[in-house]
Amino acid sequence: IGAGHVTKMWALVYAPLMMGGAWLTLRSNMWLGGALTALFASLEIGANHPQITYYFLLAMAALWISEGIVAFRKKPLPSFVRRTAVLLAAGILAVGSNFAPLWYTMHHSKQTIRGGSELAAGEETSQEGLALDYATAWSYGRAESWNLLIPDFMGGDSGRAFTRDGKVAEALKPYGLEGIAEQLPAYWGQQPYTAGPTYLGAAALFLALLGLLLASGRNKWWIAAVSLLTLLLAWGHNFMGFTEFAFKYLPGYNKFRTVSMALVVVEWTVPLLAALALMPLWRGEVPRRKLLRALAWAGGITGGFCLLFAVAGSAIFDFGRTEAADFMSRQYYQMFQAAGMQEAIAQGAPEELGEVTADAMAADRAAIMRSDAWRSLVMIALAAGSVLLFALGRIRRGWLIALLGVIVLIDLVPVNLRYLPQSRFVAARRQQIQPTEADRAILRDPEPGFRVLNLTVSPFNDATTSYFHRSVGGYHGAKLARYQDLIERYLTSMDEGVLDMLNTRYLIRFDPTGQPVAELRATANGPAWFVQEVVDADTPQKEIDALGRIDTKTAAVINTREFDIRPLIGGEGEIRLEEYRPNYLRYEYTATAPGTAIFSEIYYKDGWTAYIDGIETPYFRADYLLRGMELPAGTHTVEWRFRAPGWNVAEGVTLASSLAILAGIIATVILVLRHERRQKTQA
Repeated sequence: IGAGHVTKMWALVYAPLMMGGAWLTLRSNMWLGGALTALFASLEIGANHPQITYYFLLAMAALWISEGIVAFRKKPLPSFVRRTAVLLAAGILAVGSNFAPLWYTMHHSKQTIRGGSELAAGEETSQEGLALDYATAWSYGRAESWNLLIPDFMGGDSGRAFTRDGKVAEALKPYGLEGIAEQLPAYWGQQPYTAGPTYLGAAALFLALLGLLLASGRNKWWIAAVSLLTLLLAWGHNFMGFTEFAFKYLPGYNKFRTVSMALVVVEWTVPLLAALALMPLWRGEVPRRKLLRALAWAGGITGGFCLLFAVAGSAIFDFGRTEAADFMSRQYYQMFQAAGMQEAIAQGAPEELGEVTADAMAADRAAIMRSDAWRSLVMIALAAGSVLLFALGRIRRGWLIALLGVIVLIDLVPVNLRYLPQSRFVAARRQQIQPTEADRAILRDPEPGFRVLNLTVSPFNDATTSYFHRSVGGYHGAKLARYQDLIERYLTSMDEGVLDMLNTRYLIRFDPTGQPVAELRATANGPAWFVQEVVDADTPQKEIDALGRIDTKTAAVINTREFDIRPLIGGEGEIRLEEYRPNYLRYEYTATAPGTAIFSEIYYKDGWTAYIDGIETPYFRADYLLRGMELPAGTHTVEWRFRAPGWNVAEGVTLASSLAILAGIIATVILVLRHERRQKTQA
């Protein structure tokens, strides 16, 4: 929530409802279950976070396999087949009700980094899907997984620093460097950055383990299996053999990054297992002897680990001490060198001070873990004590549920507030993006269609520039693959020729006072231009290589074999962009002879159609990712129009499926009400 992943949260809202519908379909009223599955799966897909949906489809597959095994053993195979057919039909309707966005996303993804780069692949690059190292950048550490049980096992979030009253500050005080403590991270996990741990709740984990011990095999093993599967997927590059296997054999899995996100399934299965523990207790179905034995095992395992880490954690982990010593030694070396303290460097002072700092950092981190380990142990003891009182007949079931509810709240809410306190919430309108003076200066420019490169932010990881301008940069988790290639090859190094061909009219920089200012680039090629030379390149690699060798104002790189053209050379004239909208462009031009023109717009063949004086005209890709056309001599109008291909069909399928789901829900409700009325009449 703190990171603003709104669609992820909506997908998590609908996922349990979708799973409930599938369970009902396979185990109870298949018609009601099918109708509910279609409805909630439609909402789940519509939340538009495919990665969350994918993980819960793995959970649904585990449930289906479990039910299939039961059906095979007990022989009600015809019933299982019928229920599977109903579930499949529900899935088809759910997909159909989202057909338009899914259809276009599927086709579009092939052109993005999720479909892989067209350039020659390196050893770690997948031809289909994301590069493995990029996809697994956010991988959960194996040891870090203990923070499912102990919240700040790894020190908390990446933004947390040590305090002035800790051991780091105390160790550095004799050197007058105690202020450095507030700049050093308490987090010592392996993720590049984290806003906080995936803490499931010690009391909830205790109850989940109790559920594993008490629930029947049919109810628990599929849940345990999918929990283990998603935990291993979340480890990413920390369990690379398994991750590579998943990337290769799990359909569509190589399109997703941030593999640590798989833990959302564990966040669902743990309370589900806890419910499987409480349900038989509520019904009085568990014999006291069995309950006491399960209680001892669940409390002993979860509480035992907490006690182990609280008492002997410093002997088991080094708390990132080795890495901290190397890093701090380098930092002190640079500090001493800048201060001209060569004698201290020669005497090994940076290394000595680095060791002192690392020891203190490890001690503070151990104290953080120890504190939360004792805390988790207390929560487990309280939960186990409540169950014990119930087992001994000292409290009734209502009090048991109430006590456990309070304990879980006391466990989770304070940890949640560490990372999302009330102070983090702001009034809705306080976050409006306001234009700077640089933005206002650029907005006064009447020329249409030019682009802006904002160097006061991280250009290719920030989207705020696009709020006011057509940005050269921007952020998206699925950039067009060819544009990403251009970023990596030319734009990060500020190649002037490539900036010119992208019609980069303005840069935004900081002035000496630190204020953003607009800088006019007079060399930008403009919205379109004629070229006098064509460089033929028959592979993507040759295309992007040639781009760095040409003058983009007079020459263009074109794969003439792919587009089967013989570019016209010799046309000269002026091309003006007269009207610009995201889905419509109108140019007026005058040319002395036929020629090849380059348009500073991104080539995308699925939907864009070009017209000359109202007559549809073919176009091609030029300069790796721009558009090119052969234009006749004279004065003419060029128009570009975008219309999503097959729009009416896609929308028709979407509407028909949506109506079918609504009709199914209404019909099922009517049938259920009639059935209940009939039963009451017979009674």
